[in-house]
Amino acid sequence: MHRLPLILCLIALAGSVVSAVLFLRIGNSKQLLELRLADVSSRATRLDDALAASNNQNGALKARLDTAESELGSTKERLAGTEMRVQLLDRDLAAAKNDLASAKSVLGFYESTAKALADEVAALRTDLTEARSSNASPEAVQGYRTTIAELERQLALSRNGAAAPSAAGASTAVFASRAGRATILNVGPENAFVVLNFGSSRGAQLGQTLSVNQGADVVATVLISDVRTNFSIAQVLPDTLRGVLHKGDSAVLVR
Repeated sequence: MHRLPLILCLIALAGSVVSAVLFLRIGNSKQLLELRLADVSSRATRLDDALAASNNQNGALKARLDTAESELGSTKERLAGTEMRVQLLDRDLAAAKNDLASAKSVLGFYESTAKALADEVAALRTDLTEARSSNASPEAVQGYRTTIAELERQLALSRNGAAAPSAAGASTAVFASRAGRATILNVGPENAFVVLNFGSSRGAQLGQTLSVNQGADVVATVLISDVRTNFSIAQVLPDTLRGVLHKGDSAVLVR
């Protein structure tokens, strides 16, 4: 009977010890949980600050992106305008090249015409000297002088790049007195045609034929197919071609 109270006291004492141990453990766990909660709250605050900073940076980057896109659009517009100007410049350059080629062609024609006129003036002077020595009539001598003056005028105009209108009757008289002589100004591809300093002002007509000479040799016969005021175009008759035609070759009207 006396042991029972003692046992109960021991049990109560053991329970108190266990309760004290459990209380201590629960208190330590609560402190740990409070520390962890404070740490998590601190981390959450830092994350919120970082998120706000990221949002601000994102907004700034979007603004920069919008500005960059606007600048890119402006740059594309300027580039399109530059490309259009380049195309216009290329077109102008091509037109200028064509004009230059045309000018060179015209210049070559004027140079050829001037040379042919100079050669013709020299030949006329020789004929005039021969006519004087052979006691030609004063009318023939005067005709030579008039024609030489006219050709010299045409030569001066040709050197200045202007058209050379002929005085009525002068060149025709020369042509008759020079036995229908002409000079080749240009030769077409593969000797297909020639340009002669023999035009309507000198009596040239469609269908006339001329023999082309190189020295004493007849190298071709040509047929006039187009007549202008100061020159004509003559087709080379293929069966009569005996060589290569050149600028400066003489041509004589076939009577």
